[in-house]
Amino acid sequence: MLRFIGERALHAAVVVILAAIGAFFLMEAVPGDSAASAVGPGATEEQYQLAREELGLDDPVSTRFGNWAGDIVQGDLGNSLIPPNQSVGEMIGNALPVTMQLAFTAIILSLAIAVPVAVWSAYRRGGIFDQVASIVAFAFISVPSFVAGLLLIYLFVFNHSLAQQVILGAAVVIGLAVALSPIGKRGGRGAPGVMWGRALIGGLVVGGVLALIALLLPEFPRQGFVPIAEGLGDNLRSIALPALTLALMEVAIFTRVLRTDMISTLQQDFVLSARAKGMPTGHVLVSEALRPSTVSIVTLAGISLGRLIGGTVVVERLFNLPGMGSMIVDAVQNDNLPVVLGGVIVIAIFYVLVNTAVDITYALIDPRIRRG
Repeated sequence: MLRFIGERALHAAVVVILAAIGAFFLMEAVPGDSAASAVGPGATEEQYQLAREELGLDDPVSTRFGNWAGDIVQGDLGNSLIPPNQSVGEMIGNALPVTMQLAFTAIILSLAIAVPVAVWSAYRRGGIFDQVASIVAFAFISVPSFVAGLLLIYLFVFNHSLAQQVILGAAVVIGLAVALSPIGKRGGRGAPGVMWGRALIGGLVVGGVLALIALLLPEFPRQGFVPIAEGLGDNLRSIALPALTLALMEVAIFTRVLRTDMISTLQQDFVLSARAKGMPTGHVLVSEALRPSTVSIVTLAGISLGRLIGGTVVVERLFNLPGMGSMIVDAVQNDNLPVVLGGVIVIAIFYVLVNTAVDITYALIDPRIRRG
């Protein structure tokens, strides 16, 4: 196992180095003048030339890359070219926690919804709940994130009572779908009375939880971010709608993938053997079938987390969040090269770390991977 982890760590280091090199030379190829951005539009020719000299823009590209790489190795990401010339490390330190919390919250929320929905859809394949879940999943996939964000703002910010009514309606629909899930199910097992009883209890539980959420639904701010240090409740309210905006599409993708894997796993001999031994349905679904079905969703979750860390620009802009996406976009617009490069490197590091963690998780889930 240690050798497996060491190999993945080496691969991660190589990818980060290549990403840093690619980012530097890509930014060199982008039109723009960092010296002009540093001195501003009202600067004299002497000030402009002095800025070029201080930034080393007259040096060969290889020299500039060597100086930049040496600073990076020492942990110095440089300073912003735009007044007040704040340290890039400090800027990233302020922006990264916002994006990280947004991405992790979206992934956790997605998995919390997708896993039970996918497991029940696979178990009641072809039933009412499975059909409703499929329709909703395809609807979520087809809605762009900025449209979903605007709809959530309209509902939860400007029409709080309407949002409560929508959730109550969803509670009724989903509760009925769970309760009626045995209808149309192919390959049902067990006594009909037991199947209907379990489905009815599940429908009441799911519907009751959603109804309770509707009744206790808090009011959400239109935009802005509240740090955790200023209050956990305010922090969660400020991040809830952006995270839900990102989570909707992830929920749909996770649900479809895990449902497909679960259907295949439920047909395996070891699962059929567990059923034949009379093991409870919950044990069969969670302990026997869920774990070997999670390899694909672990992959997707890792890729999605890395993508969200570097790709939340639209949502951050929509909700006015001071995250990494907003910081990098502003830096690109202002030719603020040190900020762009620092942000890209940090995102690359986290993306590689996430994917390395996914590879290690594979080995924990399925020992055959690390033996191979």
